[in-house]
Amino acid sequence: MHLRSLALSLPLLLKAVTADEENNEEEQITVTHTNYVTPYCFEEKLKAFTKEDCHTTGIPLVIIYANPEDPIASDHAGHAPAPGAQGTFTSTTAAPSMYGGSRATDAAKSSKISHKTTDCSVCEKVSLIESASVTYSSIIYSANSTQPITVSSSSSNGLPSATGSDPLITAATVSGGSTLTLSSSWDVSSALNATTDSTYGFNLPSDTYASKSAADSSVPSFSSASLFSSSFVTSTLRTSGSASHSTDVRGSASYSTDVLGSAMTESKIKYSNSSSSLVSSLVPSRTSMSSSAMISSSAILSSSAILSSSSSAKMSSSSSSAISSSESASVASKESEAGMLTIRSVPTCHSVSDLFQAIDTSDPSKYYKSGELPVSIPKGISTSSPIGTNSFYANLFLGDQSSMVWTYPYGFYWAKDKYGFAVQHTDPDRRVFGNKNSNGGSEYYYNPILLGEIIFSATRLSKSNNHLSVSDMTQMSANVKLSPDSGKSDNYIELPLVHGMGFATSIYHGDLKARLSTVFAFQTIVKETVASSNNRLVKYRVKLNSGAEWLLFVTLPSKDDSFKLSIQGSDLVANKAVDGLIIQAAFAPSDSSLDNYYYETAGQYVTDAQIEGSIACTSANYKFAYSTKGSSIANKPIIFALPHHLQTLDSSVTTQSTGIQLESTVKGTMHGFLTDALSFSETVNNQIQFLPWVQGMGTSATYSTKQLKLIHETAIKEISGVDIPSTILSVKSTYSMGKLADKYAYILYVLNDIVKDEAAAKSLLKSLKEYYAAWFKNTGIGYPLMHDTKFGGVTSTANNNGDTGADFGSGFYNDHHFHYGYHVHAAALIGHVDKQFGGSWADDNKEQVNMLVRDVANPSKNDKYFPVFRSFDWFQGHSWAKGLFASGDGKDEESSSEDYHFYYGMKLWGNVISDNAMEARGDLILKIMSRAMNSYMLYSSDNTVQPPSIIPNKVSGILFDNKIAYTTYFGQNTEYIHGIHMLPITPASGLIRGANFVKEEWESIISGIIDSVNSGWTGILRLNEALYDGKSSYKFFSSDSFKSSLLDDGQSRTWSLAFSAAVANSQL
Repeated sequence: MHLRSLALSLPLLLKAVTADEENNEEEQITVTHTNYVTPYCFEEKLKAFTKEDCHTTGIPLVIIYANPEDPIASDHAGHAPAPGAQGTFTSTTAAPSMYGGSRATDAAKSSKISHKTTDCSVCEKVSLIESASVTYSSIIYSANSTQPITVSSSSSNGLPSATGSDPLITAATVSGGSTLTLSSSWDVSSALNATTDSTYGFNLPSDTYASKSAADSSVPSFSSASLFSSSFVTSTLRTSGSASHSTDVRGSASYSTDVLGSAMTESKIKYSNSSSSLVSSLVPSRTSMSSSAMISSSAILSSSAILSSSSSAKMSSSSSSAISSSESASVASKESEAGMLTIRSVPTCHSVSDLFQAIDTSDPSKYYKSGELPVSIPKGISTSSPIGTNSFYANLFLGDQSSMVWTYPYGFYWAKDKYGFAVQHTDPDRRVFGNKNSNGGSEYYYNPILLGEIIFSATRLSKSNNHLSVSDMTQMSANVKLSPDSGKSDNYIELPLVHGMGFATSIYHGDLKARLSTVFAFQTIVKETVASSNNRLVKYRVKLNSGAEWLLFVTLPSKDDSFKLSIQGSDLVANKAVDGLIIQAAFAPSDSSLDNYYYETAGQYVTDAQIEGSIACTSANYKFAYSTKGSSIANKPIIFALPHHLQTLDSSVTTQSTGIQLESTVKGTMHGFLTDALSFSETVNNQIQFLPWVQGMGTSATYSTKQLKLIHETAIKEISGVDIPSTILSVKSTYSMGKLADKYAYILYVLNDIVKDEAAAKSLLKSLKEYYAAWFKNTGIGYPLMHDTKFGGVTSTANNNGDTGADFGSGFYNDHHFHYGYHVHAAALIGHVDKQFGGSWADDNKEQVNMLVRDVANPSKNDKYFPVFRSFDWFQGHSWAKGLFASGDGKDEESSSEDYHFYYGMKLWGNVISDNAMEARGDLILKIMSRAMNSYMLYSSDNTVQPPSIIPNKVSGILFDNKIAYTTYFGQNTEYIHGIHMLPITPASGLIRGANFVKEEWESIISGIIDSVNSGWTGILRLNEALYDGKSSYKFFSSDSFKSSLLDDGQSRTWSLAFSAAVANSQL
């Protein structure tokens, strides 16, 4: 219905009703101002008809306001908002819901109907200390009638707009042109007949290989298909040699290059994050870890069945040298059909008593110029220590500070219009689901926001006397204070925010009289007298006109029978100020007998949680140790655990179950435990090293000599004529540089550890060292890094000139784990190979590589230069990519695979520099991610955590704190949405993306699009296929008709062949 038509029809539609009408049987919705500006034209027309500012319709009329940070992707959206407002709005006469939603689809309805809470099979109910039974109830307040709902749903609608550039496009230009002539004598016999491990220098027994037939390497040719892009640009640059280098496209443009020297053009398309004021970018990367790789040989193969090549080698001393090779490889004699080469790795086994010891504490200004980011920090925000830019509480110091934050299970926000701090719970029956897509799944789902059910305030707080401060910010907590006084004051409400906390707690300091309000209306307030030993505790049951029930617990410093809460106007107000008064709120269980657990823990509250952990080989133990204040009957708080926590919770916790369940926003049902620590016992997988690996593969990779020949020829071709340092340095983006460095580092690894071409490996190693030497100098590169002294970090200068979208917003801490993950992984590969040649590159550059690790994953508060774990959220089990950008839906992450790529690279780097704690920490994080990501981001058919209507999508798309949207920030093509959760494919991929999941995803979605994808995404999808079907994947990459244009510019055919061949042979 158009707005004009709606307004002109108002006399026929509206009838005035008052809030105290008792006998009106029609459902009523009052349309008033919301958290967003009421559309001006509608408001004025309504006033003209009714002569009033507030209106109650006699029919179900719902006004839905889109979050201005996240425009709804809907044909229905498009009416102009009021002057000065942003966003879109929609009107509808659908059945009213206080939580609303513009798309009440059949899929949504079925999801709501089929939603069930999840039982905890490992939980045992803990006994109560006291019965805490209610002996008397007195009604404090009861409305004369069912109060009409006078609040409109503030919603974060649907799919973010896709205006970002394709992250597969790398910007590159060619500089320099010096060439290097490579000559090598490469002979597999040195590997096949070796009895000494050349890497580690100790004798190994000669292995006898199982007789296997080499996999068929023939591949059908794939027909070209049109690219999903608005333009296709081909650029060709000829220098010397004949290498082919190509880029692919996601989104706005496709670039393909046929180069010998490497040519690419940078896309400078900015994109906006519709859920926040900027975008959260994506990044691919992954690496493998292995402490030692052994090559053993079989007597079956003789030197006549090996590859050999000969030419003369000459290296130039130029700082930017290109590798040009005229080497030709050939088989000296017919390969033995039964001959296979097996390379083995040795799993690492460490005992570390403290997994969270500091990596280093050196000053970043030693390498990077110090300065402050041009991002303001509001008054009242503590800057005494580095700030968690990507932590859950960041909305409290970003934007206007009124966007929500989630501690799980509750959500909170600064309710400025109510002069308080608000809490709300998640009702799964009120979720809004998008339309069904071609997968049969919902496009998205989200929960209503800014609906404060209980708002903690004080009578002295007002519009002009309402000051928020945030301090004690750690990786799992923050302390919020509200005061009527600006500056330091003894009069304030303290509100600790801690992951998993069972109560929303407010502590009143000074002479403030408590006031509680709601955006709804109090329907009834009942004081329940409880037979208890705690005579300082008073219990209230509050029912809202929404139907929701909350429990309020008031704990007095000492017994005071004169203290009362009573209704004044529409608020619940204390009759006097009490210094040290504690008021706690919890959503009431449907089974009132469970109230007793809340009663016995009331008066005590959590203030922080520290992460502790140790490991003994593959057995890891870690815990979230909660700090508490106050006292309670149980002397322990209630802590809620997420579904992935339940898989490894220690019996010391599972035996303390309260039976209370609450829904989280997007991570399923949470379970409450009576405990001051969530303790976990985990078994890590230490088989994941540098060699290709998938589950069930063990610690060896096997190749036929035919495969080795092709891998070697491909590696030489991919580096021939490419000026590697100049190619990488010519791109401006830290992300793109990292992808290219990682690509060539993987080729280095394959040349050295798999095909054993020492000469080629040494020359490529030299080029990669030249690149890192130039990048670490931090001058003359696209976006130099800086030491940010305001928030604490090493970050890009890309955004300092006002272009907040440059390099995916990385300068403002977006995607650091994505960007730095490639660099750290590449450094690990370089250091690994260099060590085998007796080099000290890793030790010489340890401080600077560690600086990148510390920025993303500093494990210790003893390191004063970086926040503790900027990206990885230990409670959630995955990282958050969004940095210093306010977002209505909270933090988000798009690329699960680039997330775990960082920690895989960190693990390998720890291995190379002999930092056992770092390596073990990486192993543990990867295992935790495998559990969390397969619950919240990757959906097998047996997933019981997500709503059923989401499961057919197989992947989340973008996971927000409050929303899941099956899309990307750079487009809605299926290959984008799925591919961004795949790249880069490395040994760690096999741990996270299990064969059953990958098979389901392939058969239900990818198989339907693969023949129409003709871009760099093709290579990513096809190498991902190897995780469950190595033979088909290898057949694709080994085809004589293979086109390099089907590779992402961060992906090499060399690694793709090496990975898929090893997996295919393991599946024979």
